[in-house]
Amino acid sequence: MTNASTAPHDPARPFAGQVAIVTGSTRGIGAATARLLAERGASVVITSRNAEACEAMAADLGAAGLQAAAFPCHVGRAEDRERLIAQTLERFGRIDLFVANAAINPVAKSIQDYDEATWNKVLDTNLTGTWLFSKLALPEIARQGGAMVIVSSTASVELAPMSPAYAIAKAAENHLTRQLAAYWGPHGVRVNCVSPGATRTDMLRNIPSAVMDTLATRTLVGHIGEPEDVAEAILFLASAAARQITGQVLVVDGGATL
Repeated sequence: MTNASTAPHDPARPFAGQVAIVTGSTRGIGAATARLLAERGASVVITSRNAEACEAMAADLGAAGLQAAAFPCHVGRAEDRERLIAQTLERFGRIDLFVANAAINPVAKSIQDYDEATWNKVLDTNLTGTWLFSKLALPEIARQGGAMVIVSSTASVELAPMSPAYAIAKAAENHLTRQLAAYWGPHGVRVNCVSPGATRTDMLRNIPSAVMDTLATRTLVGHIGEPEDVAEAILFLASAAARQITGQVLVVDGGATL
């Protein structure tokens, strides 16, 4: 197979010839990332727990003349993770990029009121699932000299009193990024992390407009992010333009955490 680094360079299609898996890619940041990757030449695997949503997203990209396949997967289930990697290899023969975007934050409770079952569910999906996926995907990515990008959150470095498990899992993902980068760097794989602040996704769909306005005033740029803002940062870290960057957490929050 042709290594991505030796493929003919097309500035408009920097991911041409590459295969990318984006978890949680039927909406929000994941969908924006999958679309941009496909528009810039990648064959993209659309995956989430919802099979119909996966098919709809892949069909939408296909209708635009882009390359996409729909393989549903629950990132918290071993058999689903293994099947997703196997299906990708069977369909495309390689994996160059893995974007670990899938995450859940199912309840708003204090750390004292959080129950063990929900705690385990959040950590299994948001942290353990990412680690276990890396064990499956990164050996394949090493064959191509590709990259992994983990989607964290600024909740990892700020107090999130009503989302304790989510925030703790995201903080752990930041360090997981460093651990993976240290191990896989000598094997030709870069691993980085994007840490979005408030972004207009489904996670914010029930937040009143007044609260959204307050979130905007916390930024230095005067507005909260769009999914495409985060997707562009992901594509940068995944691209050859970031070939000297690994083990880093890139904050995309309009300056709010400053």
